Amino acid sequence: MEQIANNIYVETNYEGVNVGAIVTPKGVIAIDAPSYTRQARDWAMRLNALHPKGIQYTILTDYHGDRILNTRWLNAPVIAHQATAEKLQSYDRRYPAALLESLTARNPERGRELSHSPVQKTAVSFDRQISFFKGDCEIQLLAAPGPTPGSLWVYLSQTGILFCGDAVTTDCPPSLAEADTAQWLDTLDRLRQKPDVSQIVPGRGALCQVDAADNVYHYIELMRSRIETHIVEERPLADTAVYISEFISLYPNPYLPPDWLRGQIQQSLIMFTMS
Repeated sequence: MEQIANNIYVETNYEGVNVGAIVTPKGVIAIDAPSYTRQARDWAMRLNALHPKGIQYTILTDYHGDRILNTRWLNAPVIAHQATAEKLQSYDRRYPAALLESLTARNPERGRELSHSPVQKTAVSFDRQISFFKGDCEIQLLAAPGPTPGSLWVYLSQTGILFCGDAVTTDCPPSLAEADTAQWLDTLDRLRQKPDVSQIVPGRGALCQVDAADNVYHYIELMRSRIETHIVEERPLADTAVYISEFISLYPNPYLPPDWLRGQIQQSLIMFTMS
């Protein structure tokens, strides 16, 4: 766990998503939950040690499965965008098997820790933006659609730190399987125009600056271009696999299993052909 500013912590070493924490006078506010059970329990223990009142809320930056499955270990009310709240509400009592299967395929050993746990529904949701204060700490939640309709940013104006969820990823390709890429590019343009952002905590990978948005922007535009040409040439859907190596090469040191990563990129390519 790294302290990146007074009372602001991040952990980028868990497998899957980055997680964060804001320590306020009234307790800890968690940002996202680790993807695998043991790491989620470890994170909960570490956060509860930061303040006598423990974790007060968990903010979800979107509804990707590897971000939502383990919120129950943080044992705090969930705050999320309305679209994320609706997605969680759409699940019955337990998370779909497909979410667990994807995480198990990524890491079979850690996947054995997962179970069909009860769905934790959202306690507080919003549509466009919401701000709240804990002591003298202002926390701004801003809708940032693109990766999912329920994606959001967590902005801390006092420090200029932005937890931007999967709007920006480093060290691994962005997942476009559920994306609205037009909205995503608009969101990245908004980010580029925020001069007050001093540091970004991406959804995955190493901490970065605003210019990291350029890599994601290029990735999305390149994939759109490849698929537009593919469709114009009336080539078969199965032939989109020829582009996978090109997109993997844009992130030469991925920490994800190669076969799983190829599958994710293939899903992104298929999404473009269907949209």
